[in-house]
Amino acid sequence: MKIKSISLNKFKRFENLQISNIPATVKLVVLTGPNGSGKSSLFEGFNFWSRHRRGKGGFDQSYHSRDASGNINTAQQGTNIEFHDFTPTNHRENRRSFYIRSAYRHEADFTSSGINNIQDILDSPNNLSTMMQQESRISENYNRIVGEVVNEIFVEQDPNKTAKEIKDRLIGQIRTSMATLFGNLILSGTGNPTNGGTFRFNKGAVSDFHFKNLSGGEKAAFDLLLDFIVKKETFNNTIFCIDEPELHMHTKLQGKLLEQLFVLLPDNCQLWISTHSIGMARKAAELDRANPGQVAFIDFHNQDFDQTVKLDPTSSPTREFWKNMFETALDDLSQLVVPAKVIFCEGRRLGSSGRNPAFDVKVYTTIFSAKYPDTDFIPLGGTNEVQTDGKLSGALLRKLAPSIKTWMVFDRDDRSEEEIQDLKSNNIKVLAKRDLESYLWSDEILTKLANSREKSPQAQIIINKKNELLSTNSLTGKPNDDIKVVSGQLYNFCKTTLSLIQCGNDAESFARDTLAPLITPDTETYKELEAIILKDER
Repeated sequence: MKIKSISLNKFKRFENLQISNIPATVKLVVLTGPNGSGKSSLFEGFNFWSRHRRGKGGFDQSYHSRDASGNINTAQQGTNIEFHDFTPTNHRENRRSFYIRSAYRHEADFTSSGINNIQDILDSPNNLSTMMQQESRISENYNRIVGEVVNEIFVEQDPNKTAKEIKDRLIGQIRTSMATLFGNLILSGTGNPTNGGTFRFNKGAVSDFHFKNLSGGEKAAFDLLLDFIVKKETFNNTIFCIDEPELHMHTKLQGKLLEQLFVLLPDNCQLWISTHSIGMARKAAELDRANPGQVAFIDFHNQDFDQTVKLDPTSSPTREFWKNMFETALDDLSQLVVPAKVIFCEGRRLGSSGRNPAFDVKVYTTIFSAKYPDTDFIPLGGTNEVQTDGKLSGALLRKLAPSIKTWMVFDRDDRSEEEIQDLKSNNIKVLAKRDLESYLWSDEILTKLANSREKSPQAQIIINKKNELLSTNSLTGKPNDDIKVVSGQLYNFCKTTLSLIQCGNDAESFARDTLAPLITPDTETYKELEAIILKDER
């Protein structure tokens, strides 16, 4: 089961939230944003939708509705979820469509004194009525495991299975996952369920100690893993949701936990997490790189949910995404976080006067921030300023943060091959074409522009016009490859030919805001720029 789109109208935090275009390939969705931004409200929308499809109902006007005019009918009509591969008509399938964990997960101690009757797993008493509900699923899952052992020994009575084999089968996966997370923390067993029964562990030289002696972080991770493993056999066509899975854990452990959940997730399921944890976000980005198309990010930073908000998920988080995450997690300390790479380029310095300063920086950032979120581009003025100040600035940055790599990138302009080789020997990269604009206005990108507007036949017309305009450069003593000279005329021709509106008020803003986003990793233009600017750096 995979979610395709979500619409929440006048529900809790949202005036009108629309999330669309979630790909069917997505296995993990990471919902990010500061406290109070609406992450839990989205999960509450999932829970409200699910409970009504399961016949559980429940509506609290002061809790579920955005304003006093709300009622159960408007809440149901305003809560819509579209799936890629599921239609909510089968009652049993509806009962397992969502499995949600709230942020209130805390069971510090439990001890069993008998074997209890276990409800149908689809009717667990821990199924949330709201996201405010306190949970106690460790003891519930303990009773389920014990009940399974009793059932297999006394009901199924398979003579080829020993009690130890049955128990190891039921807790073996949990034991393996815990060992992956903690190394020397081993789940040893369940004790005697009729007399002081609980989960028991070995750690280092200490053996068979009580669950209550685990640390807060160990308990939190064990709770999520145990519950996930016990429930996933039944909830095998399900949207799993965990509100703030990072609670009580340090950054490294958070990432390891998310990786385990990702690995354990059944193929027909999807996992949604809400988080403001850098550890979770970083691991999700790693999983995205290792599993293209299977991870999506939905960012609630800087959104005004008092208005209609339309969001599409993204993969490969941008530099802006990471800045928001660090500001949320670290507050003032976020200013101390430095990039891994700094590239000095041409363009008016930040803070300098003039129209549209730092054009090159904005274009490079648009093109490369998704794949290279740890890289900053900094303008230092003209060529001479970049060469002189770039060396000084690079040396200073390396003094402050020795791990930073710095280098410079120049337009080719009219440089000879000998000049280019001299620059390369001084750690200065040089574009293969005259300037950055040559890439923005390339035939490939102009074709992609026409295709994006569903006007593919016009692509060649625009390219022909570009070549015609360039051929007139020699009449004014300009180089025949200087696209900047004719960019104004070409911009107007593109607008007219493709019927473009709100695409940029002049050639420079059009190139920056409309053409640059089209230079994506699947284009040859991107690959050429990447090979020159970001590959084989020193």
